[in-house]
Amino acid sequence: LTDDSEGEGGEDTMGSRGSYTAAVAGIAAALQAVNMVVGGKCVNVFCAVRPPGHHAGRDLRPMNAISNGFCLLNAAACAALYATAPQSEGGLGLKRVCVIDFDVHHGNGTQDILCSTHDSRFLYVSLHAGGAHINGYDDGGNGSETDDNLRRSLPGGGKNEGIFPGRCGDTSPHEGVLNIPLGQKVTAQAIGNALVSQVSPAVEAFSPELIVLSAGFDAHKHDPLGMGGLSAEDFGSVTDVACQMAFKSCSGRVLSILEGGYGVPCCHIRNDLFLPDNHINGKDSADQVVGASKKVAASNILDLGDDLPTDMEDDVPIPLQQKLNRCHAEGFLECVKEHVSSLARHG
Repeated sequence: LTDDSEGEGGEDTMGSRGSYTAAVAGIAAALQAVNMVVGGKCVNVFCAVRPPGHHAGRDLRPMNAISNGFCLLNAAACAALYATAPQSEGGLGLKRVCVIDFDVHHGNGTQDILCSTHDSRFLYVSLHAGGAHINGYDDGGNGSETDDNLRRSLPGGGKNEGIFPGRCGDTSPHEGVLNIPLGQKVTAQAIGNALVSQVSPAVEAFSPELIVLSAGFDAHKHDPLGMGGLSAEDFGSVTDVACQMAFKSCSGRVLSILEGGYGVPCCHIRNDLFLPDNHINGKDSADQVVGASKKVAASNILDLGDDLPTDMEDDVPIPLQQKLNRCHAEGFLECVKEHVSSLARHG
């Protein structure tokens, strides 16, 4: 985040002049949401914050991860710590908080902060892709060569590293952690079975006074990471189950904090696409192409406003653009809509 940074957060965790402010604002939103839910102003809250946080731990690259996975500060962990801190120290004095993380990656940072050793205040539950038998993103030839190459170019993409952030989510170190790796891809059947047979009994036994959701949507079937098979409707169902758990244990109190999810169709189209060099070098032809390209782009990409200039270079590989274009039909935004709609129904 600074000019003298040594880049120890990893190649995927960088920032701009506003990144730290955005991360701090995300923490502030989460703490305000805790106040609202515990204070009885509302039953549940969704915090649409960026950057995500569940890979951010006590130190950089927690639990031997190879990077910080886009994360700067951990809003979910901060919310849990604030909720359980004694009132004499400025907290709300709750006795038990459960964090349920359904991002496609294990939340190593949250586990590191709240549950590095057993702490009776916290139960951390993670449902994620992976498992002791899974070797990175190598799916045994079931995917295309393009898909495999794209996945292996991402952090944690090595054959023997396990899916990012590594092997830390393969097992549960003590009774305050329930890690449930769901295999190479997260399917609706697998996450549904886990919620009913493992998560619900554990949460009921723990009896939290607040449930915090680390709400990641990168297990969607069109997410470019390719590790999930869930539909937007499935995310609504996951949220329904979480809210039902909350009504049984804590009068419906749920705080949801946005984590991962990258299925947004926002790639600019190259101005010179499909044109021979001699046409590109001609001014009139090039101008016509630029105009036509902008018309196509206007109808084919998400409108990000003035923050993304139309003349900005967009160095996104063609295979990744093709993946993101699938999200016109259904992607990250539809997942968030189903999630928030479920919260509203239960609120």
